[in-house]
Amino acid sequence: MTGSSLTPLQRYLKQQEVAALLEDFEGLLPGCHLALIGADGRLFAGDGEWSPAQLARCLAQVREGQMVDSADLILQPLRVQSQLLGVLATRRDQRDARPNPGEKQALRSLHRSLTLLLGNALETRDVVDATEERYREINLLYHIGETIGVCLDEKEVPQRVLREAERFIQADAGTLLLPATHTPRTAGSQAVLHVKASFGAPGSVEALQRVSGAVSDRVYQTGQPAIVTPPFSPGSAAGAGGVLCVPLKTCERTLGVIVLGRLPDRPVFTAGDEKLAMALAGQAAIAVETVRLHAEEIKRQRLEEELAIGRQIQLSLLPASCPVVPGWEFAAVYQAARQVGGDLYDFFELPGQPGRLGLVIADVTGKGVPAALFMAFSRTVIRMESMTSRTPAAVLERANRSIIQDSRSGLFLSAFYATLDTRNGRLVYANGGHNRPLWLRATTAEPQELTSRSVILGMFEDIALEERQIDVAPGDLLVFYTDGVTEAMNAAGELFGEERLQATVTANQSASAQQVLEAIIDALKTFTGDTPQSDDLTLCVVRREA
Repeated sequence: MTGSSLTPLQRYLKQQEVAALLEDFEGLLPGCHLALIGADGRLFAGDGEWSPAQLARCLAQVREGQMVDSADLILQPLRVQSQLLGVLATRRDQRDARPNPGEKQALRSLHRSLTLLLGNALETRDVVDATEERYREINLLYHIGETIGVCLDEKEVPQRVLREAERFIQADAGTLLLPATHTPRTAGSQAVLHVKASFGAPGSVEALQRVSGAVSDRVYQTGQPAIVTPPFSPGSAAGAGGVLCVPLKTCERTLGVIVLGRLPDRPVFTAGDEKLAMALAGQAAIAVETVRLHAEEIKRQRLEEELAIGRQIQLSLLPASCPVVPGWEFAAVYQAARQVGGDLYDFFELPGQPGRLGLVIADVTGKGVPAALFMAFSRTVIRMESMTSRTPAAVLERANRSIIQDSRSGLFLSAFYATLDTRNGRLVYANGGHNRPLWLRATTAEPQELTSRSVILGMFEDIALEERQIDVAPGDLLVFYTDGVTEAMNAAGELFGEERLQATVTANQSASAQQVLEAIIDALKTFTGDTPQSDDLTLCVVRREA
């Protein structure tokens, strides 16, 4: 018997075990005959002397009401998740129709046991279905990392994306659309999308483009996926199949859309298909964005000197200004040892509840243009991961996997990432091998390091970072920094060190965030004198107003 022809009871229960259970209870209930009847009216287990007419009548009675309890017959429906799966039927001998004193209690226990068995079986089925769906998604992302993430060919990436869509989502036709390059976009204007890759029979692809134009434009403008059911095969009738369209999105903008179609004789797209397509589109967006950034960098290198290009990239990654939040002060500074460097700091609003900020400070193990490009890539990955409402530790762990999969530079990254709820001062953080920030409470005289177990990013594929949290009270001060601060050297080769940094912060405990930052910079200049800066330097100061 195939899986599709099995009844629910046959799928979820073992017939021999149920028969043994009914037989045991019959031994406790003299004069009673027990049977488990399926929702189809057929006997599943128990006393075989029930006639088909009796079984059908029992099922009909239960469907009309919740339960039947007469002198010679008791019918107890088995419902799980509002679904009638069967009936527990009890027939008393006519010669002994008087109920046993413990009969009802025993029947309730039997009914409860069968309901629990069915409930557990359905929950197991749901877990298996969810696991299979998750496996498909993980398998898809794994293949994307292998086939798409390593490619920097702007013509090849869209075709690879569609090959994975055809393989995992089982569409009959598909297209990937991106706006025309070098086309300026003015306010209120709509970008013209062009097909960069496609698959399927020529007639089906043409029909898909014809019926999906309005849908793809809407998805591109709104950034929201859509499932519609217009027939796209020439000469076919409506009723099944349809179109699935998902956006290629980064955290900042929509890059394009993926359009998939199924012929009218195929099942319609489901929410599971949409979820899988969105997972594909998310990874494809990183690949498309990486390709775009790579192509732009090559073009800049042809037009300008290497260091001038690198500095432009580096400065464009930094926030234009610090956040302005009532009750809080933010200050930050970045100084590259050369024209460009590998340090980065970033502030950005997080999705969900208002008032939550993401704070990042990071440092690449290198300098110059290679470090700046590696940091540009890392910033994109961390920003995209942070927009998925994941915890700081999960963001850095997933960023580490993306860096290892997509980067071949041999560079590594130390990064500290935290989320700050400016409404209550809750700071949740994780450290990826970076310098420990300082926390100076208004009630204490010595700065405290924000400690946690950490591992540098880009070195090991599987890492487990520790996540901690603190509550920043009014008057408290936070100082984030890169090793360019503590490892700044004077003419004698001495390091500025953590003790001097902590002493400077403590001496300016009551100052504003900007004043604390300036005090640290002044202390560094006094210490190093005319010694050239040997490493990139980044400082971020956050203060909660008293």
